[in-house]
Amino acid sequence: MVRAANVLVKAMESKGVEVIFGIPGGSTLPFYDALYDSSIRTILMRHEQQAAHAAEGYARVKGRPGLVTATSGPGATNLLTGIANAMMDSQPVIAITGQVTRDTLGTDAFQETDITGILLPVTKYAVTVKDPSKLAQAFVDAYHVATAGRPGPVLIDVPRDVFQADVEPQWKDEPSLMRYVLRADVGHVGDPDPGLVSRAAEILMNAEKPVIVAGGGVIISNATEELVRLAEYLMAPVVVTTPGIGSIPSDHPLMLGVIGMHGRVEANLAMIESDTILAVGVRFSDRSVGRFDDLQKDRKIIHVDIDASELGKNVMPTVSILGDAKRVLSEIYACIVSKYARKEARPFVQRLKAIGERFDEFMNNHGEPNRITSWRALKVIREELPRNAIVTTGVGQHQMWVQLCFKVFEPRTLITSCGLGTMGFGLPAAVGAKVAAPERTVACIDGDGSFTMTCQSLIPIAQYDIPVVCIIFDNKALGMIRQWQDIFYQKRYKDECLEICLKRRAGRGIDYVKLAESMGVEGAVAESLDDLRMLVRRAVRSEQALVIDLPIDREEKVLPMVPPGKWLSQMITPPGFEIYG
Repeated sequence: MVRAANVLVKAMESKGVEVIFGIPGGSTLPFYDALYDSSIRTILMRHEQQAAHAAEGYARVKGRPGLVTATSGPGATNLLTGIANAMMDSQPVIAITGQVTRDTLGTDAFQETDITGILLPVTKYAVTVKDPSKLAQAFVDAYHVATAGRPGPVLIDVPRDVFQADVEPQWKDEPSLMRYVLRADVGHVGDPDPGLVSRAAEILMNAEKPVIVAGGGVIISNATEELVRLAEYLMAPVVVTTPGIGSIPSDHPLMLGVIGMHGRVEANLAMIESDTILAVGVRFSDRSVGRFDDLQKDRKIIHVDIDASELGKNVMPTVSILGDAKRVLSEIYACIVSKYARKEARPFVQRLKAIGERFDEFMNNHGEPNRITSWRALKVIREELPRNAIVTTGVGQHQMWVQLCFKVFEPRTLITSCGLGTMGFGLPAAVGAKVAAPERTVACIDGDGSFTMTCQSLIPIAQYDIPVVCIIFDNKALGMIRQWQDIFYQKRYKDECLEICLKRRAGRGIDYVKLAESMGVEGAVAESLDDLRMLVRRAVRSEQALVIDLPIDREEKVLPMVPPGKWLSQMITPPGFEIYG
């Protein structure tokens, strides 16, 4: 007989678990004691939300579950935002929480919380394990549910005495939850319908202005090669949603960029001008397409998704295909190649590319020469980072600047909070990303408002020697809030200012150099673009953690911008830029 916690750890090892992020507590000490003799690495974070973000960062880079653990009560409830973020962005995170002993459940015992009830709406599966003999099997089941079909987070809640009970060291490698195995929304879907594939192929080949919209599902299913192959045969431009960034290299001739509220000019124009849209692994969120009714006017839509609940939810497609993106794209390509000749270059693509190039030139030259702008800064950062570097972001103006102008060449190299828009995501996600890929450069591009929400993630960066470079776009404001108050609320600024007032230091911001150094990480201020280039280059070469404070103008706005509730054609462009000029 062996303690159930030890059997759980053995089951985790059998699934290839390498690391778990978290904070120990009284109810999880038996679990941590079992981990003491394991090859599984533990990373002590300084807040459970950050531990969940780190687990998600790990999962996004690895393409397999990231693990997080928290104790009962407040430890478990602190996971909520991180787990919800993973759910919205379809990322496999497995949370293991401690719980009060079985005999005290329902008595309002110290730190008793119905965490399964709390997390049930934001997980694919949540369970409190009350039979110690089933604890290891519960992990195997959770692993399957987290990774099958559309990935997502799962919760295993474990009473302390269940961890401590003696059991036979046995479990089955296959899942025991047949109702989940058999359901298409969490299990592996079958082959795509051949009739629908043929219909989609016919529509695409007859289209004059087809546009492919690549979403996060393309990256999750590792379908980037299939996407590029089909696009090149059709000579159809590709646009991406924010989760889909990296599904096609930014420098590919058919890549037009990200669409949506803060989308590229040429990408949004492609959506407006299209007569046919092939949307793959896309949720059709309002942030990406604006008004659903305008999207459906005068164009055919082919929607491919692994989750049946997404088909017809926001947009009623001409053709809906349930299936894995990789398989469906391969089937559509094979059908087209067997019946139709390769398409020639399409003039509208070159016209839109020219508009995009003119927009880039306008933004590069906008403002005084050598003045720090977000656009110029990101260009410098991109030039100094390796092509395969992994970049994480927080949420705010800086995130939108990144999706607009930061070139991404490989899948799983831009990690950002998309569906939930969680400020503070970037730095802890960078911790997880670097742990997942220690051989690659990892940079966190953050805003000052987002950074201060989770800046204590610098402590594990120092403690475990995790060399992440963090560049803070420091405008001493909640920039996106200020932008909205400027455009939509008649400049009635309220609580957007991040300046602090201390004795003899009125109107100044946080000293991020001292903040970083107090947590064991070197800090520096970039007073110019040359400073920024030198500091990023030094961080890449030295493989040492570094926080770079980059002061920027708080009046700078992220444009283009589509006002909420409007169609893409109503995007606001920077003053002085004419789309067809």
